[in-house]
Amino acid sequence: MGRYSLRKHSIKLGEVDAEELRNLPYVQKENSGRNAALKAAVKKSTKNASDGDSDTDSEFSLVSVEPSTTAVILIEFQHEFAGEGGEFYSNCKPCMDKYQVLENAEALMKQAREAGCKIIHVPIAFTEKYKEIDEKFIGKKEDSRYGVLDEIADHEAFQESGGSADFIDSMKPVDGDLICAKKGLCAFFGTDLGDLLEKNGIDTIILAGFLTNCCIESTMRTAYEKGYKVITLFDCCCAASIDAHESSFKHSFEMFSIRTTSNLVEFSS
Repeated sequence: MGRYSLRKHSIKLGEVDAEELRNLPYVQKENSGRNAALKAAVKKSTKNASDGDSDTDSEFSLVSVEPSTTAVILIEFQHEFAGEGGEFYSNCKPCMDKYQVLENAEALMKQAREAGCKIIHVPIAFTEKYKEIDEKFIGKKEDSRYGVLDEIADHEAFQESGGSADFIDSMKPVDGDLICAKKGLCAFFGTDLGDLLEKNGIDTIILAGFLTNCCIESTMRTAYEKGYKVITLFDCCCAASIDAHESSFKHSFEMFSIRTTSNLVEFSS
């Protein structure tokens, strides 16, 4: 059985037909009547098309939320992904740079906090020997694990000690924010996230962070199944390759969320 590799993932996706990946119809059908000014704002925000690449469609939904019942869930804005020198930073950097993920996420976080939304940070971290990962698999031993969690352990990433699991400076929690640490992919699995949302009267969640096609997608699907209104931010999420990020939003996210960008979220007063 071949092993999954974050480092090789972009190479595999690079074999997909390039023309198909360029034509990304990010359109929420119920909002097809948006005016030209709004479309221009979307294009400027997402920076989805390079100069001269007029075939790329980058339309998203204008979304209005009630801050008192909305939580912004920030997943894994940590050193290993988003900090220079992090184990997977070089893989994520092209996507972060293309869509200005860190800048957009920080601005959205501050805006949502000021509007009165609940801000929930969801880091991932493991003990030194990664026993939490081994215990997830049926064999409950090191040679039973595989996939992305196996790679995390192999690279000794996201350890609770040593700083690799620290939040990056621009996305650190402040007083009033909540922290819900996890040991796996979905932010609901094995955590008290569901209880936190219920206690705070949350019915709408906005997702941002890492990785688009892994922890963001896993959390999105679970939240959808649980009945939350789920909003995903194209310009505030990041994958280990640009192709993986764009393909996820094109093929999966419309089924389980309202896809939009940070500048198209309106916080009602």
